[in-house]
Amino acid sequence: MAKIAFLGAGMMGQPMVRNFLQGGHAVTVYNRTPDKARALEAFGATVAATPRAAAAGADVIMSSLTNDDASRATWTGTDGALQADLKPGAFAIEVSTVSLTWVSELNELAMARGLHFLDCPVAGRPDVAESGQLKIFAGGRVEDVDALRPVLAAISKSVTHVGGVGKGITFKLIYNVMGAIHVAACAEGMFACEAAGIDIAVAAEGFSTGATGSPHVIRHARYMAENKHEDPVQFSGRMRIKDVDYGIRLIESVGAQSVIGHATKAVFAQMVEHAMGDHNDSELIDALRIAHGRNPA
Repeated sequence: MAKIAFLGAGMMGQPMVRNFLQGGHAVTVYNRTPDKARALEAFGATVAATPRAAAAGADVIMSSLTNDDASRATWTGTDGALQADLKPGAFAIEVSTVSLTWVSELNELAMARGLHFLDCPVAGRPDVAESGQLKIFAGGRVEDVDALRPVLAAISKSVTHVGGVGKGITFKLIYNVMGAIHVAACAEGMFACEAAGIDIAVAAEGFSTGATGSPHVIRHARYMAENKHEDPVQFSGRMRIKDVDYGIRLIESVGAQSVIGHATKAVFAQMVEHAMGDHNDSELIDALRIAHGRNPA
């Protein structure tokens, strides 16, 4: 069993820590707001005051954080994980949805400290994390990915090796842009039906059972039709914008296009414009209603 330092006890981090503990691993957790980390003590976690203290002597150092800035501060700050007394040959794993630019930089910094680095972003919402059924897209050396499979099995149903370092986050960002496109298209389609006088419960059924019925559409059309959204928020409009922004930059940096990605970012931007950025992404339909002079449901 591994000694794991887990950096970040947010909505995704907490269930991942619990599953590692249930799998028999020893976990020391750090979170910027200590109360969230302390909630994990009842499950057997040890709480560290700093990332540096958490990472000391760990076999695996893993972070699940909001964005580049949060990840950079946690790994490289004055008391960051890379300042710790590190175990030679330990693994550094970034599971957050961050930019390729930062993943590439973090890889260099980790290697300079003698660590094996993997980018292993996860796909799935907090409820999927709770069930230990996340999908992991791994970037790194084959032998490193294989060495970590028994550890990652505690939080995932599959680990797909996409390629070398950076390829995991590259695929995840493209994946998240596509997912956001589905949600934005669902909201626009549902709102268009409503504006045209079609019962949106009927529209949700049609979109969900027809060729348009992707998992994202099935999930979000139901929430929009019933006006019942996830509580607490599982994936906010602001986080959608962040992921799409990172994704667009990645896609365009490799010489591909993201015309629909730009349009999707503009659709979600209406949530922020109407003070709904921290609401569920399924509430995008309400932002569209407000933008077009209609009252939210």
